[in-house]
Amino acid sequence: MPAASPTPRENNPQELDRFKQSIDLVDYATRRHGYDVKKAGPRGHWHQLEKDGEMLIVSRKGDHQVYLNPGDDRDAGSIIDFVKTRENQTLGQVRQTLRQYLGEPEQGMQAATSPPLPPSTAYAPRPSEPAEVETEAERRARLVAAVMGTHAALTDRSYLHHRHLSDETIDSPAFQGRVFTSQQGNFRNTAFPLYNEHGIATVEQRNDDYKHLLQLPKTGVWVSHPTEGKDTPVQRLVVSESPVDAMSYHQLHHRGAEGQPNTLYVATSGTVTERQVELIQKLIDKQEPQEVVLANDNDAAGRRFNINYLNELQAPRRAREVADGQVAYDEAPRPVEWHATAAGKYHTALRVEFHHATRAEGTEHLTQLIAQVQQLRPSADEAMALEVQRATRQQTVVRLVVPNADSQALEELARTLHAQRETQRGQLERQPHEPGRQPENFIRTEYAISKDFNRDLELLSQGLNREQVAQQARADELAKEQQRQERARQEQEQRQQAQQREAGREQEASSPEVQRREAEQQRQVATMAVAAAGGDPALQRAVQLTVTEPTPADEATPSQAQQMRELLRKAGAQVELRAEADPTSGQLRSELDVRYQPHATPGGLRQLSQTLDALDKSPLVTLREDAAEQAERRQLAALPPEQSVSKTAIVRIDEPEPRAGASGRAEAVAEQLREGGLNTGSLRSATDPATHQRHSEIEVSYRLDQPNLARASAALDDVARQPGVQLHEHSGDRAERHRLAPSGIGANALTERAAGPER
Repeated sequence: MPAASPTPRENNPQELDRFKQSIDLVDYATRRHGYDVKKAGPRGHWHQLEKDGEMLIVSRKGDHQVYLNPGDDRDAGSIIDFVKTRENQTLGQVRQTLRQYLGEPEQGMQAATSPPLPPSTAYAPRPSEPAEVETEAERRARLVAAVMGTHAALTDRSYLHHRHLSDETIDSPAFQGRVFTSQQGNFRNTAFPLYNEHGIATVEQRNDDYKHLLQLPKTGVWVSHPTEGKDTPVQRLVVSESPVDAMSYHQLHHRGAEGQPNTLYVATSGTVTERQVELIQKLIDKQEPQEVVLANDNDAAGRRFNINYLNELQAPRRAREVADGQVAYDEAPRPVEWHATAAGKYHTALRVEFHHATRAEGTEHLTQLIAQVQQLRPSADEAMALEVQRATRQQTVVRLVVPNADSQALEELARTLHAQRETQRGQLERQPHEPGRQPENFIRTEYAISKDFNRDLELLSQGLNREQVAQQARADELAKEQQRQERARQEQEQRQQAQQREAGREQEASSPEVQRREAEQQRQVATMAVAAAGGDPALQRAVQLTVTEPTPADEATPSQAQQMRELLRKAGAQVELRAEADPTSGQLRSELDVRYQPHATPGGLRQLSQTLDALDKSPLVTLREDAAEQAERRQLAALPPEQSVSKTAIVRIDEPEPRAGASGRAEAVAEQLREGGLNTGSLRSATDPATHQRHSEIEVSYRLDQPNLARASAALDDVARQPGVQLHEHSGDRAERHRLAPSGIGANALTERAAGPER
């Protein structure tokens, strides 16, 4: 049952001040919201945080920290404002969130035993160090802890109830301590941790219309307890794609049934990785079940998983120590192996590999396989394609491809190959201790009537019988196919409309009137740029800022005014700073003369204007600006960026300082961009002597009409995914190049495509 609402606590006015003084804003932003510390001042007096292109400046104000978002003048303040803005909470909810963050649970909150989590020191950020020093283990611990919290429990069952799972199933000994509630701000999700030998590897979060797996390698599986309780001998292991399917299978086929074997459930949270297969095999080795049930989805993907499990999973293996505590497993020979993959959106491929001693044996295997395929080939048409990829004295490799609708035929073939292999294993001469043939029906598949066991549970809960469930499943499949065809039709229409629009634009652009107008605009822009570059006083604008603040504790600590100067310079302005300290009051008074050219670069005023407006909100700052020039500045900043076939972006790379005379990651990134077909400017680098971190910047450009746009777009996306690299690109430009070039395709994949069709 959901936890009772916590008893309200008296809202002490001094509590907010205590939150500001007690909570490290940098620590909260990095641990709870995923910001990275990009720069830090001496002894941590100020920090620059970044996340998804957003930058925050955190500094001290008296006895607590405050932050400033240069891109949004409304986004500034203390930890209270940070939580209200990013977690969309009222002041009362902020109080509750920060009490929990400080380990002060609300009255009436249900206590529960949490799964083993790493200590807080494992994921505490190090603001004075660059973000890159965080190890993979620390990153995993930080992300897991942010989802699971410090006292994980199942406090909200609404999602599980919505999936038609009963409290009896949820409270089964099999699922105790294996399903939790995660809460981040106002959002509650149901969390399923994936485990490996070392603990929690990642966490899947589910809710209505929401599915999220932490951005960590999928090196774990979700695993229940045995249905008869912890540490009881397991007789059956059931493998499914999701924990909800496993719980649905339990409710449909295990609960209340007499004589059911003691069962352990395993789920992979979608696509199966090689590491997950290894973990499932280790569970079989340890638990020694009498049977393994493959309960994956009743579709092409589920059948592919089952085909591969038939090849990979074995009866419990015998472990033996080989050297220095290393353990190896005795495995039965595999004279034939197979592996199924998706072949595009609508086909499934099966690769079969025979191992033999002579060519004659290989020919015999191939002849037998062709005969089996002819028996399985759909009678209505010649849907199954067979190709011999390799035939040597010791190896024969065959590839078969069928439409997804006929993937069941490949599964039948895999079962035939599995039976033949087990027969061969039984016939081979071997030592008594060596593994041989599996027990008959050790691995079997069990499919739902509809797509999966949770859909079966939903339909049966509505009062349908098994025949009606099957009818509804066929209707669901038909509706899905109609939706697929409709999407394909819409995509075709969109491509045709885009081609028509492009042809219309080309025709319009070639008209004399448009060419004359564009030439005039280019002449005006060029004239304005030349005048701006020459320092034409008629184009220059001036703003004055007066900053009054406490004098820094030492000369190494930058003042607020110095930090503001750097922000304004990065935004494109020329800034002169004059400062004078009053020894009597301890106040530092600074004057900043800010000069900029509003027409020097089209659209270049946006960041500067936002920075000025944000600084104007600070209680430390007095801003003086001509009213007409201020109105002009804001008007120019509000204009949409001009559309152009030429686009530019900035690539920034943070890395440890390379050894003298050696190239670093920045040089490699620049070369990758050039090879991808982008125009790259000079590489600008600067090294922070305090942290020995090198910060580099490359300006790149491309044209939306260049023939190799797909390769250039893929190179940009590949670079942006690399650790320590940030791509600063206008969102509209990114959307446009993704529309005109294939998105989500790596540069390596494009290279392979250019080499020719797959054989």
